[in-house]
Amino acid sequence: MARDLPYADGLRITAPRSAAMPLASVPGAAAVMDAARCAFGVERCERLPLRARLLDVLEQLDRGYLLAFACGAAPAVWLDGQPDIALLAGVLFTYGYVQIVGRHRDNANIVYFGLSPAGGRKLREGRAWWNSLSCWQRLKVRIFG
Repeated sequence: MARDLPYADGLRITAPRSAAMPLASVPGAAAVMDAARCAFGVERCERLPLRARLLDVLEQLDRGYLLAFACGAAPAVWLDGQPDIALLAGVLFTYGYVQIVGRHRDNANIVYFGLSPAGGRKLREGRAWWNSLSCWQRLKVRIFG
């Protein structure tokens, strides 16, 4: 797995998405989303798990970092600086918080995802919720989820 990390390590959108970006289009985007949901799918629940970590991931996606998804026999996900992204990938895919941005130009099995409008809404809600918590409540959420 470590040999695949350079594909996603530090990859970030610094300019508006355009034809000049190194990402290629994804034929069959619906099939890719179905594969991601199948590999990392979770049941919808009333209270999302790892709320503070999820907020961190959404903020990182909002800053322009991309979530890399490797399709294949052993699906995997990467996000720069987020070691526990595999735990949250199911939430991101199931709730539609990410959308396909493109695929790696040299390896068609690696597809990149960015923040979707639903993810942006959840990020705004999450920031408002986080700002309403006291210091003690924030600590409890960080430790216990």
